[in-house]
Amino acid sequence: MPETMTNADNFWLCMDDPRNLMVITAVMEFEEPLDYNRLYATIDTRLACFPRFKKKVQRPISGIGAAKWVTDKNFDLRSHIHRIGLPASGQKSDLEEVISALQTKSLDYNKPLWDIHLIENYGKGCALFFRIHHCMADGIALVHVLLSTADTDPDAPWPETKPVPSKRASDFAPLFVFNSMLGSAKDMVSAGQKMGKTIIKEARKILTKPGYLKDWGKLSAHISADAAKVLSKHTIMPSDPKTAFKGRLGIQKRMIWTEPIPLDKIKKVGKAISTTTLNDVLVATVTGAMRRYLKTRNTPVNELDLHVAVPVNIRRAGREFELGNKFSLVFLRLPIYLDDPVLRLKEVKRRMDQLKFSPDPYINFGLLSTIGALPAPLVQRAAKIFGDKASGVLTNVPGPKETLYFAGKKIANFMFWVPRSGMIGLGVSIMSYNGNVTIGIACDDRLMPDPETMLQGFEEEFNELIDLVQSGKIYDEPLVINDRYKESKEQPNVAVGSSNLSEPYGISESFSDQGNPSELLEPDKSDLLNLNQKSEQIKDVEQIMREIAN
Repeated sequence: MPETMTNADNFWLCMDDPRNLMVITAVMEFEEPLDYNRLYATIDTRLACFPRFKKKVQRPISGIGAAKWVTDKNFDLRSHIHRIGLPASGQKSDLEEVISALQTKSLDYNKPLWDIHLIENYGKGCALFFRIHHCMADGIALVHVLLSTADTDPDAPWPETKPVPSKRASDFAPLFVFNSMLGSAKDMVSAGQKMGKTIIKEARKILTKPGYLKDWGKLSAHISADAAKVLSKHTIMPSDPKTAFKGRLGIQKRMIWTEPIPLDKIKKVGKAISTTTLNDVLVATVTGAMRRYLKTRNTPVNELDLHVAVPVNIRRAGREFELGNKFSLVFLRLPIYLDDPVLRLKEVKRRMDQLKFSPDPYINFGLLSTIGALPAPLVQRAAKIFGDKASGVLTNVPGPKETLYFAGKKIANFMFWVPRSGMIGLGVSIMSYNGNVTIGIACDDRLMPDPETMLQGFEEEFNELIDLVQSGKIYDEPLVINDRYKESKEQPNVAVGSSNLSEPYGISESFSDQGNPSELLEPDKSDLLNLNQKSEQIKDVEQIMREIAN
């Protein structure tokens, strides 16, 4: 019997666009060739055994309502596994070029929305490239499912049955661990869903009756204060400016990744600066790399804050193997304007700490899932309103500490990428595996034809931090920096980016040491203090509604 797609899954189905396909991709690298027959048996017994991998999408004829999952009566695994080879050189650059080209090809809607490419002649080994539509599951679930097809024993027998999923230990925690101080996750999701349903109801009335915008007090009464505050914050937040990371997109994409970086090297930086985490170090280094790249494109950076959308897992612990989309998005502001790497690291930590106590992920999940009930054109309009606020997507999935073996061969490295939407051209992925971390970049070729430059900037930023730690200079003060944190405290009504302040600031003074992170307001957050007032809620919700309806 057909299974109706959840609104959250339907949201990502509707988001498919030729310029930004909603396809999650991953690559496994091997130093030895895989036996094709054993590969086939592994996929058959450990991946295709999940019912959703044998179901195709059936869209409603009317175009209204969620799609359905329908079992593919003609399912044939051979139509999902493809075998290709690299040119004679078989280098990493050749592999990157091939998977970049494959990423631009839409999946076949006449069969289940996934495929696998065995790419041979990669050095002395090969690579497996996975493409799975976002409507099947989110990145966290798919990474766990893909890794569950592997063994921990190099001499494991041929697969015969589906392995029992187990929660693998991670080298570090997910990007955000949210502890909402405003209510339980269940309450926050409920608030977001209530808000989303109200917006959907009003949007449909506007489409049929353009003059309907009149009784916003009634609408506001049905939205909780916390939910309205989150929605208002989104409307107040200005869209990021057009840069090499955001703008008019083309069809061609680029997908590249670093060599594995030992976790021990990252830990050295984290230990040198008290209270910072591995995630803080990695996100701050990505921020520095973005700054360096924009400077190569002659983009002014000394006044620049850029937002990235960060996927947040809202599953309960141990439920990572459940297919479907059970994640939310939050917006993280990256201090591109900060030149000093240590100050940048501390500021990134301060901003991340604030998000950890935010109700945003739960409310946003409710909002996105209910928007998924709209017809596809409205889903895309609503998503554009929120998606265009950001310049990139930044995601982090912790993988297993131990070495894994797939089809009898050691997985030398594992990397993944998530899709973007709207005008967002940049995606940055962080993946840990076997004591290492790999950074991947997916970008639009029209906007950013040289992502290698940004990866080089990441390495330079990271090496600079390592040098500061090893030399002991990390405890010195910078000579001149572009830092406006002090000014924002003295003038709380001035938003970051509105002025420029260059002055010495001791890096021994940690932002996170100045009190509870929840007490350190973002410079522009003072504008939000009165958002619970009815008039402001009405004004901002009206703005959202007008943009969705037009």
